[in-house]
Amino acid sequence: MNSLEIGVVVEVNGFVSKVATFDDANHATFIYNGELIKNVSVNSFVIISQGFIKIIAKVNSESFWDNLNSAKGYNLDNRFSKNSIKRLIEIQTVGYIKNGKFISGASFLPMIGNFCNIPTNEEVNQIFINNYISEDNSFTIPIGKSLNENNDISLPVNSFFASHIGVFGNTGSGKSNTLHKLYYELFTRNELPNFTTNSSFLVLDFNGEYVHEKSFGIEKNDEINKEIYELTSRNDSSDKIPIKYDAFFDDEMLSILFSATQQTQKPFITRVLNRTKKYKSNEHSLPNWVTYLIKQIYTGIPNQNIRDLMVEILEKYFDDIEQHLINIKQTNIYAKDKKECFYLENGIEFGKGAFFDGDLNDELIEALNINNIESYISEIEIDEFQKFELRCHLQLVNDLLFGNVAQEHILPLLKRIESRFSKINNFIEIVEELPVDPFLQIISLRDLNTESKKFLSLIISKMCFDGHKSKKDKKSFHLIIDEAHNILSSQSLREQDGWMDYRLELFEEIIKEGRKFGFFLTLSSQRPSDISPTILSQVHNFFLHKLVNERDLKIIDNSISTLDRVSKSMLPVLSPGVCIISGTALTMPVSVSVDFIDNIDLRPQSDTIILTDLWK
Repeated sequence: MNSLEIGVVVEVNGFVSKVATFDDANHATFIYNGELIKNVSVNSFVIISQGFIKIIAKVNSESFWDNLNSAKGYNLDNRFSKNSIKRLIEIQTVGYIKNGKFISGASFLPMIGNFCNIPTNEEVNQIFINNYISEDNSFTIPIGKSLNENNDISLPVNSFFASHIGVFGNTGSGKSNTLHKLYYELFTRNELPNFTTNSSFLVLDFNGEYVHEKSFGIEKNDEINKEIYELTSRNDSSDKIPIKYDAFFDDEMLSILFSATQQTQKPFITRVLNRTKKYKSNEHSLPNWVTYLIKQIYTGIPNQNIRDLMVEILEKYFDDIEQHLINIKQTNIYAKDKKECFYLENGIEFGKGAFFDGDLNDELIEALNINNIESYISEIEIDEFQKFELRCHLQLVNDLLFGNVAQEHILPLLKRIESRFSKINNFIEIVEELPVDPFLQIISLRDLNTESKKFLSLIISKMCFDGHKSKKDKKSFHLIIDEAHNILSSQSLREQDGWMDYRLELFEEIIKEGRKFGFFLTLSSQRPSDISPTILSQVHNFFLHKLVNERDLKIIDNSISTLDRVSKSMLPVLSPGVCIISGTALTMPVSVSVDFIDNIDLRPQSDTIILTDLWK
């Protein structure tokens, strides 16, 4: 072809017009300037030149004129010949291009005699990309080729990555490749010198698809800070994710983790945390509290059971402390009468009247070896999880001394704390301050159980969001959640309502308020219907792969206002690797065949297994 002209407007009826194509413009493809150009078809765009204005129209349908046939309708007499058929396409005006920008709306309409052209690659991108989202759309990334026009589609960096993104599609539809391609192209751009210092990306990888050495085209080196955590609940785990102390030891978070009841167990956790916060700066606070409680046991109303509970706690958390507890264990406590308390060991009376004096005398302190117990505990180092467990047990002793709780209400909570901390300790490290945010963090949750996956993803998301909000410098944080239905589901039969409400409220706050703080979410899921409708409705841009479930199609229909009828009807029949891109960054949906990354070292580890190779 010498030009891209394919026909001329022969009829105008409001916004709908008809174009008669030239006889040599009815092939499937053309060669133009050395490039293979695809001819227009249904759902393709055409350019109608009208002076300095380029009117944009979309092909609705095709038909033909038979020059030798006077019969109307389909009652033709079969005298078809090559020279008698004229191809006719029906088009609908959708906008126009003026000064290099596409403007939607029918401000200009075709006129009879206007020539109709196949759009160039540049014009196709002008049609799809919304020019008003950003003043600078010069930074773009390639994503694939448009399905109808077979032209390269590039996405503007500002419009897409400064927004919440959703990637949805059934298993095997290509969503992992799309997610990886999107960020692979972004990370491998070299024109933005401050990119790696002013932005952070964190990937919550539920299936371990992105933990390989060269994922997202980035290798771990001195120039780019990339961290990969492959977490497991086994004792031999080598990777531990750093979690800030204040983020983990939060009464709401711990109440959810330990399934605490609202009336008794949650207030108990709050009391422990308040006391910890009050005395945490004092490195001797824990041994001081132990000796304080021992003195209270011997100065309050005599209770042998509380004394035995205290001894059991100390022996549990401090090895070799038994030698310092011998005198306490052998000392019998009893009340001689209602006015005086006597403390006897082997029949020897150490002191009396201590209950009324309010303190132990020096003789009894020395006999019980209290000072040595305090010194011994001060020298022993235990981790933050054990400290919290110990403080919970000591708080129980404290509450029992003053009659604040019933022991049978708190003991189940303490058992859950011990059980869950024993697993959490294998993949979490508590730190006072987080290290400098690396450019890219990939956290694999594949080897954790469902409960640990939910809790860890929740606390990481909350910690990152709260930390980013508190920063005054302008930086961006991008949280990428693969298989997002695991954490964003609005329905769960296995968890309490309080736990579900808390996590949904957190992510709803992130997706509603995150944009103004430069905090953006990217969600990938097989089942959009499992994700909270509130969260889904706040997503700005969508990459929609094949979806066949009726519930998924319905929630997409209700959540995406920018998706047209034709695009919705295509969702159940899309081929693997093909997706419909729609959202605020585009003027209209575009069907794209996403480029497949051939290098197995780069692409996600989500390929379907080849059974014949396995069986050979």
